[in-house]
Amino acid sequence: MNKLLQIPFIIAFSIFLIGCSLQNTSQVSPNNKNEDLQKQIKENINSKYCNKYKKVVNYAASYIEKEFEDGYFSKNDIVGAKAQLFLIESSSPTVFAKNINIANDSYNSNYELAKKSNCDLSEFSSNPLVKLKNSIKILEEKKDKK
Repeated sequence: MNKLLQIPFIIAFSIFLIGCSLQNTSQVSPNNKNEDLQKQIKENINSKYCNKYKKVVNYAASYIEKEFEDGYFSKNDIVGAKAQLFLIESSSPTVFAKNINIANDSYNSNYELAKKSNCDLSEFSSNPLVKLKNSIKILEEKKDKK
């Protein structure tokens, strides 16, 4: 009698397993989902790094512009601005020149990293030192017109 109970149980269990294995006949390609997920993760990481690079570049540029604005442009001191720019370009050991050079190096290195990461750098059209030179030229032209 014991064997008679085992046979229907084994048959029912076999049918159950066969039915479960036949239920999922469609193949899901995990590669497509993984590729999409990897692209999305890569874009998020690039976006994160782009924001970081842009933040540093923006801070360095605004620091350089603010220091010159406060020190020279607000007083219309063209000669002082030219002299300080010369000291900066010649890597003078003065505190002001060192700080500006550090900020400029930070600007350049993060700008290059952002460029390699294909970040949108349209808001950073030129180097802050080039902008300072242009500002000095504009002040000189205004002074010559007076």
